[in-house]
Amino acid sequence: MVIEHAPAKRRGFYGSLVQVGFPLGMLASTGMIAWLSLMPDEDFLSWGWRVPFLLSIVLVALGFYIRMKVVESPVFEASQEKSEAKEEKAPLLQILAEHKKNLALSIGLKVCEVAWVYILTVFVIVYGVNTLGLSREVILNGVLLGAALEIAFIPFFGWLSDKWGRRTLYYMGTVFVMLSVYPLFLCLETRDPLIIMGAIAVCMVFGHGPMYGPQAAYLPELFGTRVRYSGASLGCQIAAGVGGGIAPMLATWLLALHGHYGGGHYGFCALFHYSMGYVRKS
Repeated sequence: MVIEHAPAKRRGFYGSLVQVGFPLGMLASTGMIAWLSLMPDEDFLSWGWRVPFLLSIVLVALGFYIRMKVVESPVFEASQEKSEAKEEKAPLLQILAEHKKNLALSIGLKVCEVAWVYILTVFVIVYGVNTLGLSREVILNGVLLGAALEIAFIPFFGWLSDKWGRRTLYYMGTVFVMLSVYPLFLCLETRDPLIIMGAIAVCMVFGHGPMYGPQAAYLPELFGTRVRYSGASLGCQIAAGVGGGIAPMLATWLLALHGHYGGGHYGFCALFHYSMGYVRKS
């Protein structure tokens, strides 16, 4: 909705302003977990972990209200006026029939980003606490620091995508991720709180940020106006389940298989290399 209201040459920047909702949400949720983690473990595991889920009811209600008040963009309304059919009756079927390549591309793009952020915000916590014996608060503080920095950096990367192109920013992010996997885990091995917090924050900002910032413009631009909402949404949701769900489990399996974080490095690189294959074809 935002990019269709924005000037064509500034879609990356305006779209990235919406993406700032992610680090804000991370600050809210991670901050809540960090605060609840101060509770005794018995209380946290018994009932404390339920508190954030209950509080999120407020956000669900607010999001529903906002969505009901949103009006169509001028671009979409102009498309409707030019078409004999006032509404696409089955946009999902049209996407599967006519936009298979771009759907696969959108899934690959989203997997690159979401797999990495889930490694940082899910697997690293499990690995650090259970394997290295680190304090949960140290890792959560690193995530909080990264989220706070991303509030400024995500719009910056969105602005850069208008200047340099969406694909260039995505390559920057994925190359950074592949090069930073070993250094990240080496930093965790130091058990130094400042080094760990800095490493997690840097990996979030310069690995996740260059992909996530331009994403709000990149994915919708893959589809025509009439199926843009359904196409971008479908690609995002499939990738979120695949990348966000499988990546931490894959990392845990590789850790159990090799007994060391090094085995996971090859799995991460393979995942990003495979996903970026779609980008090279676009």
